Amino acid sequence: MASLRPEFHTEAQCLARSEKFLAAKKELIRSLEESSAKIRGVRPASGTEGARQAYSELITRYVSERGRELYFPFLGSGIGSGPYVELMDGSVKMDLITGIGINFFGHSNPEMISEMIDGIAADPMQGNLQPGVEAHEFSEALLSRLGGGSRLRYVWPMCSGTMVNEVALKIIRQKRAPATRVFAFEDCFAGRSTAMQELTDNPKYREGQPVYGEVFHLPFYSKTAGLERSLTLSLGRMREEIKRYPNRYAALMIELVQGEGGFNFAPREFYVALFEEAKRAGIAVWVDEIQTFGRTGELFAYQKFNLNEWVDVVTVGKMLQACAVIFSEEYNPKPGLVAGTFTGSTAALRTARKTLELLSDGYFGADGKIERLSSRFVRNLNALADGECKGMISDVRAIGGMIAFSPFSGTMDEVKSSLLRFFDNGVIAFQCGHGPYSVRLLPPLGAMTDADVDVACRIMGECISAIGAERRLS
Repeated sequence: MASLRPEFHTEAQCLARSEKFLAAKKELIRSLEESSAKIRGVRPASGTEGARQAYSELITRYVSERGRELYFPFLGSGIGSGPYVELMDGSVKMDLITGIGINFFGHSNPEMISEMIDGIAADPMQGNLQPGVEAHEFSEALLSRLGGGSRLRYVWPMCSGTMVNEVALKIIRQKRAPATRVFAFEDCFAGRSTAMQELTDNPKYREGQPVYGEVFHLPFYSKTAGLERSLTLSLGRMREEIKRYPNRYAALMIELVQGEGGFNFAPREFYVALFEEAKRAGIAVWVDEIQTFGRTGELFAYQKFNLNEWVDVVTVGKMLQACAVIFSEEYNPKPGLVAGTFTGSTAALRTARKTLELLSDGYFGADGKIERLSSRFVRNLNALADGECKGMISDVRAIGGMIAFSPFSGTMDEVKSSLLRFFDNGVIAFQCGHGPYSVRLLPPLGAMTDADVDVACRIMGECISAIGAERRLS
């Protein structure tokens, strides 16, 4: 569903329609595609010792500037091709983590580049005081896709996932005042600001920081315990806290699929029972979809689990390029609570709207591209687990484009050594979970084919197999 901008006869529209502009744009995209086509496939760094030394020095300088090591020795050149990305050392790697879930449609995507070119005359950054038309078009496109039964009505764009989570917390607390406390879940992630680090269940992220005692972490669903036992534990703790602090809990914040926590998710019945308990206590249901948005086989994970009617506030980001908080009429804040200089860059707002349009074309549902490629990843990884990597790969799991598995016994050292071996051999992935740990994949399914999935799994399988052989010899 394309955004149809009315004819206002502005100079900006005259420029975008001019023959000179369109011809230059066509030539620029053609040149990009010619260069991008040369990047298709994994390849090692440039062969000269001088080039390798120059790249090593570049990495060293950047590390000294940022004050800490990079997880991978990665500095992108600025060009890629679908799932492949070029580094400054001339190497090309298959990107299966996409900046932790940002570039779902791959690298140097011509349709995204086209959007950025069309916005070339606009100011680089837009603000809440003086938004461009792109902010409206993105907001309209997002609200038009909320689905039946949703009570969500308004959207507020911002630049980061943490900030839209901050806004979500503020508007809920305003409407639920004097209640301020929040239910979150064990192993959840909400961001790294002062407020969000308290919601996030990882003590390492709070080292040296104050904790205000405003968050209670409920047990999340456990496959081992099963639905009935999980509900008994979670509802029991929730009811105890509500009784202990009557009228003090404002929100229940939940990732329907935990991202950093290990791609954990529950049956629908688990969410429904918790949401109904929250509603009975006058507690807002806030769904954090920064990572799940667009990735689970439906646009929103709450749509995937058919939870539309319970959601009061939802936050989205990552693959959208822009971020936003969406909320119901009941949670529309009073003037003055929510503001901020930045709405987002013009390029981000344009590509966010384009992302929504592209996702609407055959990506969702049981027969959509996301489910098809996700199933292929799972089949290939399970085949490795049953074959050449038997005993070395376990707990393969996926929900749409969120895919994970545990190498060996799932220690942090084993996961990191696997990730570094993948990187050296041309595949970029990341980690998740809190023990056992897992390899995390957020692949650019919008730019991948069946053959790309097969190549990715082959390389990872060869790396795991090689590590296993080395372990047996040591």
